[in-house]
Amino acid sequence: MSRFIQVVVGAVMTALAVSGCNGPTRPADLVARKQASLPKTWVHVSSSSGHVKALPMGLQQRLKDLRTDLVKEQGSRYFAFYGDYPPETKARIDAMNRACTEAYMVSDKVIASDLSPAMRSLSETEADIWWNDQVVYDTQWREFQDDWRVLWLMDSPSILNRQPIIDSVGP
Repeated sequence: MSRFIQVVVGAVMTALAVSGCNGPTRPADLVARKQASLPKTWVHVSSSSGHVKALPMGLQQRLKDLRTDLVKEQGSRYFAFYGDYPPETKARIDAMNRACTEAYMVSDKVIASDLSPAMRSLSETEADIWWNDQVVYDTQWREFQDDWRVLWLMDSPSILNRQPIIDSVGP
């Protein structure tokens, strides 16, 4: 009966070892994940959007003014001929996008929404959890190898010979 239990335990350990594990998320990945939720261009985001409302009031007003200027630019000859904004206006749009993104990332509302972005549990970061899991996986793998040796009867000498087999070769 004990061999059956050992086989079942070995099969379960094999399934656990083969299933694998996830690597920890690096802090740069957390920043990238937060930036991924940001708009690519702020001029097309609605004024009632939560992204825009998290910006300082002065920057919201500058964004509103830029939108008004863009509407005026769309009626210009340059826009009618080229179908795009002039280089100066594009530079203003890029500068506004950078300013809005930077202001959003350090906004009190955004920071207060997730005060501990790297923490995955009450006391550990994702990297801490990952390393603790690696210790468990390492221990389980060594236990599995021991069980595998027992399964294939490699843990003790053969009992088929009547005379005990003694290693007569010294170190």
